[in-house]
Amino acid sequence: MNKTIIFERVKTAVDHMIRHQVIDRLNANQGRTLNIYNSVSGFECYTTSWETGIFLACLLAMYKRTGDPLYLDRAEHAGHYIMSLQVMDHRDPTRYGAIRECTPQSVEFCPRDATTAAWSLVWLYEATQKDEYLDRAVLFAEWHLRNGMCGSWPLWAVFMDENNFKYYTRGSFQSGTGLFYHDLFMQTRDPRYIELGLRPIAETYIRDFFNEDGSLIVERSVFSNQVQTRNGANSVESTMHNFNDDFGNQMLMAAADIFKDEKFRDHARKFARFLTTVQQEDGNFFDGKKAVSSAVAQALMYYDELGRYHQDPVLLAAAEKTFNKVLEMQLLDTADPKLFGAFEGMTDSDCSDPRKLTQMRTNAYMVIALLKVEGKIKNFWLGGEHNTAFIDPLCDPSQPPYKFKW
Repeated sequence: MNKTIIFERVKTAVDHMIRHQVIDRLNANQGRTLNIYNSVSGFECYTTSWETGIFLACLLAMYKRTGDPLYLDRAEHAGHYIMSLQVMDHRDPTRYGAIRECTPQSVEFCPRDATTAAWSLVWLYEATQKDEYLDRAVLFAEWHLRNGMCGSWPLWAVFMDENNFKYYTRGSFQSGTGLFYHDLFMQTRDPRYIELGLRPIAETYIRDFFNEDGSLIVERSVFSNQVQTRNGANSVESTMHNFNDDFGNQMLMAAADIFKDEKFRDHARKFARFLTTVQQEDGNFFDGKKAVSSAVAQALMYYDELGRYHQDPVLLAAAEKTFNKVLEMQLLDTADPKLFGAFEGMTDSDCSDPRKLTQMRTNAYMVIALLKVEGKIKNFWLGGEHNTAFIDPLCDPSQPPYKFKW
């Protein structure tokens, strides 16, 4: 892999995000940026809670990579939008601390999406040491532990409209929630976030959501635990999550490190190996209807990190192929400022050409994947091997003994 070109590619992608961020204190969208843009239909919309979160994470990564305060300033703008989504009315404890899905008027949220929003605040605290960001993330975590999970697994969706119900289905893609708890623990050192958050999610994920060949079981019924398949208006694009795991396997790598148990990383490797068997010749993934562009970024992360960890020639070869695909997918051959610098999107009914539309999900995942491969940043969102590992202060030789005074 030619890593020397990574920085310029990433900078171009993040410049695209910044170019479309709303910075206007009289505009309620301040902090958000372009989420979806379809150049054929003209449709565009701003980032929701979790998409604003991953945008924020990219800005922080670039701040650490360059030291340019512009990135930190824009990250704080994104963080303030996320905080405006948080329910601060304490009269109903079943809602207090939750994070709305799209705008401060939204009546719905998906706990997995809200987790990503809160997760970005953890990293914003890490970068700024401003207590408000961590306080808000902790407030969300306390809500999530009490009201956002069932049987140690995140709920599908929660509604604040009394005329609607919660969705309870257990989705494999909710597994990435464990990483939020891991990173929150690293900042708070509250062990509950490991024992009530990361550990049960990691154990449940490998027990209930893996097939023998490393492929994923996308949905299970909440109480019977039966595998379920749905169609219709209330169905998320479940087939996408056959390949895009929303960082469940990055979570398993963190679990392997903190629990010193390789069974977790072994499952992540099985999933990565499975991806190599279904990846198309050109490096993309196909769910039966359309290409799953976001999965290319996640595959690159897993192939590279696990390939080097295990010295696995299959994964290392796949990493090379996927790296080239990522570069190919960046939109550098267009004069449209809403496309230039972004990456190919997932097609829809209005557009069959992936180079005519783009989505924040893929854009942010590509940025983080490339920065992980470049390996020049310490401590950033999804950094994995590049992030500080937990060491009990009792066992840390660099930690001086506590000097008792009283």
